[in-house]
Amino acid sequence: FGSSNAESSWGHLGAMVRPMSAADGQAPPKSRSVGGGWQTARKFRQQMLRDAVHGMVLWICWAFILGGLAWATAHITVSLALSQHAVAPVWAALGFCPFWYAEMLLQRTAAGIWLHGVAGEGPLELGQNTVSPKMVPVPMLPGAPWFGSESTRRVLGAIAACGYVALEWLVAPLAAAIAGTLVPFALCFRACHAALW
Repeated sequence: FGSSNAESSWGHLGAMVRPMSAADGQAPPKSRSVGGGWQTARKFRQQMLRDAVHGMVLWICWAFILGGLAWATAHITVSLALSQHAVAPVWAALGFCPFWYAEMLLQRTAAGIWLHGVAGEGPLELGQNTVSPKMVPVPMLPGAPWFGSESTRRVLGAIAACGYVALEWLVAPLAAAIAGTLVPFALCFRACHAALW
């Protein structure tokens, strides 16, 4: 009779000190919090990678579109025998606009697609000029500006515009079309680097 009481007391003591197994579904609070944080960080990395891929695809499409416009301009110039003065504004726009709008487009595409909102070079804050939800400031990218300041982009755009026009006037529309293809893809390469930074 005494041995049975001792065995029962040892059984209760063993039940008290028995460690919980993973099958019981009672993980320690610390491990649960660590696992939840890891899953949150994983989802955040996946979202960032998805946004970067979307931005890169858009920039590649824009590079192809600009290159196609350059080749279409050269083809129309030759086939219709247009004068140099008639197509000079088109070549100038193809050279200037990509540089001028590159930084704003990068901010709207590299970290998610922001179709609305204000995009600038410096920190943007809500104020009297941002009264609509569609004007919520677009967040700045790390390392911005990736294409130089506003004055730098203005100078680079003017150089590209004059270069396209000069190639079309002094060499051939084919040379301007080649330059009009290489420059957008160079900008695309820079934008893809910024998206993956």
